[in-house]
Amino acid sequence: MLSLNRWTPFAELSGLHRDLDSLFGRFLGNESMAVGSGESFAPAADVTRDGDKWRISMAVPGVAPENMTIDVVGRTLHVRGERKMQKDETAEPVVGEIRYGRFEREFTLPEEIDSEKVQATYRHGMLELALPLKESAKPHRIEIQTAPETKQLQAA
Repeated sequence: MLSLNRWTPFAELSGLHRDLDSLFGRFLGNESMAVGSGESFAPAADVTRDGDKWRISMAVPGVAPENMTIDVVGRTLHVRGERKMQKDETAEPVVGEIRYGRFEREFTLPEEIDSEKVQATYRHGMLELALPLKESAKPHRIEIQTAPETKQLQAA
């Protein structure tokens, strides 16, 4: 079973940096450092293989489909979008844990994708992508031909 788990140490350090900023922002009362006011985030995703299709499910609640773009180039899928904050002038923010701003995810698959047949569905805050393989990337069975038997000459 193929598993695509990419370890990105810089992303982990970025997460630690963001958490420390949030912690200090809470103690110092600096709203610009608090969680939820960041400029970008990375939505969670699941990648699976279903026969001759790849499937990607991405959690993007609160992101309108018109605020997302999906591009396929060769084996690489790019998903970009933005979750916009709805400002209510009468409400005073107390806790903000929802991440707002732009996001970008990139997935490089081990096989070529048929970009003409990619399907994207947005349902209940989940972006679901079906990415079929190109015909040239699908496995093809080759039949083995048998060669005619040849007689061996025996020495007398």
